[in-house]
Amino acid sequence: MNKINKTGKTAIISIYPGIGDIVWHLPFFRAIANNSNEKKIHLFTRKTTLAKEILKHDKYIEKVEYLSETREFFNTIKAFPKTIKILKNQNFDTIWIFHRSPRYAIISRLAKIKNIYGFGLGAQKFWLTTKQSIGIDSKKKDNIYKAKKFLNVHKIKYHDNSKLDIPDNIAKKELRIFKKYKKPWISIGFSCNKTAFMGNNLPYSFYRTWRPNYFSNLINFFTKKNKKKTIFLIGAKNEINLAKKIKEECKNKKNVVISCNPILTNLAILSKSKCFIGNDSGPLNLSASMGIKSFGLFGASPPIKNKNIFALVPPSGPVDPHKYGFNPISLEEGMDLIKPEYVYKKVKKFI
Repeated sequence: MNKINKTGKTAIISIYPGIGDIVWHLPFFRAIANNSNEKKIHLFTRKTTLAKEILKHDKYIEKVEYLSETREFFNTIKAFPKTIKILKNQNFDTIWIFHRSPRYAIISRLAKIKNIYGFGLGAQKFWLTTKQSIGIDSKKKDNIYKAKKFLNVHKIKYHDNSKLDIPDNIAKKELRIFKKYKKPWISIGFSCNKTAFMGNNLPYSFYRTWRPNYFSNLINFFTKKNKKKTIFLIGAKNEINLAKKIKEECKNKKNVVISCNPILTNLAILSKSKCFIGNDSGPLNLSASMGIKSFGLFGASPPIKNKNIFALVPPSGPVDPHKYGFNPISLEEGMDLIKPEYVYKKVKKFI
């Protein structure tokens, strides 16, 4: 296999839905950018990744476009012409598809893109401009394994450079209104990616979420002996009521700041935090990618392997996320087993 020559204008399609999916794929995106003449890429991804805001200041990202991505057949047919038009108008020379689906390979063919690279599994291989594949043995591996194999197959060198940085002037601007709060700052990630506690209509990620009173109890441990610190509750705009519920049960409320702010503001807060404690969700991934010591609550999902993430699991050890097939592990059998007292003992020396 020969190494791919420098490419012309380059696009990447990544349809994985999470914030973590974006930040942990950055080493591969940046490697592909370095292999292009422009040293930049255009990223096509899903709106749920918040990539436009997260990667706004990344020097390797020229532009982020959001895809109308669903698995519904008619939505796919409707979105096809729009995506083809965008690809044609941008005059891309090369496209990399981080997925096994044939849809975007077909779209790239119809947009007459010269070089089309993908995983090469299943029907997708017939629409690529190369016969190289990541191999059928990769089919059931995790997404990061597939991405590594993808670049290795095409002899693109990558480095572990997933670090997110915010320019100092931007961070200072975002943090002006928080200057009055005492340091050290500790960030708490209570978010579960989707709206939490939705009555009977619970999203799957709900079961990866600590109960509000658990967070309140942990914060009370933090502020009981030393009140000279500020606790930030990091979450999405639509989770402010949950944040209020957590704060209401805190004994030293003046030490607790609700930060259901735009993602850039929360990134700035995370960048100045001494440590982070939270659910297996977007804020945990962002914190770790910024080099912050991050304690993840893994009661219903396997721990993320990253040098900045310290996994906190039930007493019996990491859970099997497929214990009940596609049914999630209940709070009682998972997250509830990770007690606030245990978490405090694990993190107190870092705060």
